[in-house]
Amino acid sequence: MESLKILGVDLDDELNFSKHISEVCKCSSQKVGVILRLRNLIPTKAKLDLYKTSVLPQLTYCHTVWHFCKASDRHKLERVQERALRAIFNTKAHSYEELFNRANLSTLYNRRLQDIAILMFKVKNNISPLYVNRIFETVDKGYGLRSADFHRPRFNTVQYGKQALRYFGPYIWQIEKSHL
Repeated sequence: MESLKILGVDLDDELNFSKHISEVCKCSSQKVGVILRLRNLIPTKAKLDLYKTSVLPQLTYCHTVWHFCKASDRHKLERVQERALRAIFNTKAHSYEELFNRANLSTLYNRRLQDIAILMFKVKNNISPLYVNRIFETVDKGYGLRSADFHRPRFNTVQYGKQALRYFGPYIWQIEKSHL
């Protein structure tokens, strides 16, 4: 299996991103290890700031690109965040949900969904780069009725259709739009 590294993201010939996510988890875990060693030396706020500035950006770098990775890879990333939050708050008793609520964070999966919704907002309002706008087909009705803003393409396979940003972006946009 051949892979190519572009802008820090490992792309392989099957686009499953397992190698990339393993590297991200490895580097992030090393940084979490530093936080673990400092857990009794610095205050919680400082540990949380350290996490938000050194680990979280690594876990979320280009995450809209590899959002459709394997479930096992997504779980690896969430475990790194959970381990970091346990080190920050120096607890094993609280659930993962309680920890990220306490840190005022969301799960990495929800963060990716939020960033996809932001991307769709930028496409809708023509403030994203042209090459990104060309990925999505907008529906311009010319009048203000509630309707779909984006065309969701038909697909033949789940792997290369439903799990593609071209399909999933408009889907997320429609869900978010209905919740506003």
